[in-house]
Amino acid sequence: MNVRLDETLRAPAFTPAGDKRAAYETHGTSFLTYLARRAAKTQILVPLATLLARGRPGGPETAAALACLAYYAAAASTTYGTGYRQPSFVDEEEAHERDRETGVDITAINLGKGREIAAEIRALIPRVGMYTSRERVLGTTIGLRGLGMPAPSTFTFAVSSEGRRAGLVEWSASARGTIVTELAPLLNRSRIRAYGGLDLSGSDGSRGSATLTRDGACEIRIVDANGNAIHLRAPLK
Repeated sequence: MNVRLDETLRAPAFTPAGDKRAAYETHGTSFLTYLARRAAKTQILVPLATLLARGRPGGPETAAALACLAYYAAAASTTYGTGYRQPSFVDEEEAHERDRETGVDITAINLGKGREIAAEIRALIPRVGMYTSRERVLGTTIGLRGLGMPAPSTFTFAVSSEGRRAGLVEWSASARGTIVTELAPLLNRSRIRAYGGLDLSGSDGSRGSATLTRDGACEIRIVDANGNAIHLRAPLK
């Protein structure tokens, strides 16, 4: 097996991160606004415009694009930091948030019925494509490490017609798995973190996995259709 990429990122590909990020995402927000702010990390997806370019020297890097989507899916579905505040559950159908780094509009749509907690997140990346995710919170579990909220989730990305006109190849990918958000009690405040795993699949034949840990690390492993490997370690806080 040929290892084409083995890289460790030293800092998150979005700002702010850590405690400041947790405050931005959770303080004074409704649940849907929280989801939209949590996903406002689209800076991670910026490299797709280069990786999927038809005229890229050496050709499009679709396996690397799958790693990029995996990192974004992990970051967009998790919050890490202290000072977490419970978002309010109000009667609303959707919420919007503009990503402060990229200007991309994030839309969170309520899919829950009755007391069910379920939502869809959408983000259209101009001249690239559409990101969509769906998650459903199964309930709350109580453990030695804190309160856990497992959410089976699906994440997809597809190059748009606008992206193809801009010179990108036709490509789509998905990530599926369960992400557990965990609240760990501290003295006079709470720490929010997450863990879980995703199975990755690209339309080019690339396959892989992403693992998220409580300490804010994301490890991504992908093998493309030719047996070449990509290994990316990226921080989530």
